[in-house]
Amino acid sequence: MNKTTIDRLQKDYASLLTKPFPGVEVKVCECDIMKPWEISFDGPQGTPYEGGKFHMIAKIQQDFPFKPPIFSFTHKIYHCNVLPDGSVLSIDKLTEENWRAYYRISDAITFILDQLKQPDPDHSLEIETGNDCKYNRAEYDRKAREWTKLYAK
Repeated sequence: MNKTTIDRLQKDYASLLTKPFPGVEVKVCECDIMKPWEISFDGPQGTPYEGGKFHMIAKIQQDFPFKPPIFSFTHKIYHCNVLPDGSVLSIDKLTEENWRAYYRISDAITFILDQLKQPDPDHSLEIETGNDCKYNRAEYDRKAREWTKLYAK
């Protein structure tokens, strides 16, 4: 394993412990920090995701911090930048092209929370979901609230 990667992950994790996000919990296998990180967070207030408890996995790539972690929800979520099964996030800053080595795991969590607050239908992973978000926001929000109640527990 790359010492740079391990050192950086330990710093990122220590930072999350000393300056935790409200409503966010991060679990790491301290015996092997390269194992997938478990991230849970409350749905942002004032969004259709409010009241839900969301769960994600962050798979750390061997060449982190030069490549981003790969994030996926462990349950379904109705969001135009996430596939319905939660497996792929379409967030510009989390792509290999736009990821910067100085980004921390906490930055990635912020990017994800921001995307829940402000979806980007122009980079939608599913046409129907993107169109709902862009042209029929009331229906999009209704479906997002419904899926939140069903799956984000």
